[in-house]
Amino acid sequence: MRIAICDDEKRICDILAEKVAKICPEAEIITFTSGEELLAADKLPDILLLDIWMPEMSGMDVAKTLRDRDWRKILIFVTGEESQVFSSFDLHPFHFLVKPFADEKLSEVLDDAMKELERCGDLSGNHDKYIEIQSGTSHIRINLSRLVYAEVYDRKTILHMKDENIEYYGQLSALESLVGSYFYRIHRSYLVNMKYVERYDRTTLITCRGDNVPIARREYEGFIRAYMEYCRCC
Repeated sequence: MRIAICDDEKRICDILAEKVAKICPEAEIITFTSGEELLAADKLPDILLLDIWMPEMSGMDVAKTLRDRDWRKILIFVTGEESQVFSSFDLHPFHFLVKPFADEKLSEVLDDAMKELERCGDLSGNHDKYIEIQSGTSHIRINLSRLVYAEVYDRKTILHMKDENIEYYGQLSALESLVGSYFYRIHRSYLVNMKYVERYDRTTLITCRGDNVPIARREYEGFIRAYMEYCRCC
């Protein structure tokens, strides 16, 4: 497990790192003194303690950039002003630590964060999942984290990726068995990655790309249960 601390004051970073190391002795602790430094890192954390007030790039801007990059791990804002809490709900923080906070509070929040990671099976050791398909004469390695949804049309399966569409001959049921729990088959012809659900009603789901995908009546309640569980893990 990787825990990062980002605060523009190095002294605060060092103090927090020491405390976190005592609470989570098996974790890898990394520190950053600017948002830019964090965003340039090769590896992102499972848990991030992020100061809201930083020069150049605020914690809010850093968090938004991370979310735009599909980072969906545990975000804990650290702030000296409680009023900042309400303006950041759309970034889906796991918790807020309002300065000054007791060591016991830090320990409690980190313990809850680790339990949430374990419950969702979302530790840094779990890398993106790939499958290989054959499209025409080409063999293509597909990163499932970039697959928005798949559909069957005219005996072909069409993979609607974030930035392209890929067609191949194959059964949707075979793909469904490979993709994992973050996908749900909302219709006999459609398999959707819940990560990219923008909104939905009883008949239609709209993806982040603006695609309108039909929801079969018999699948609606099952989809709602699966999606609520997915949201709890994210």
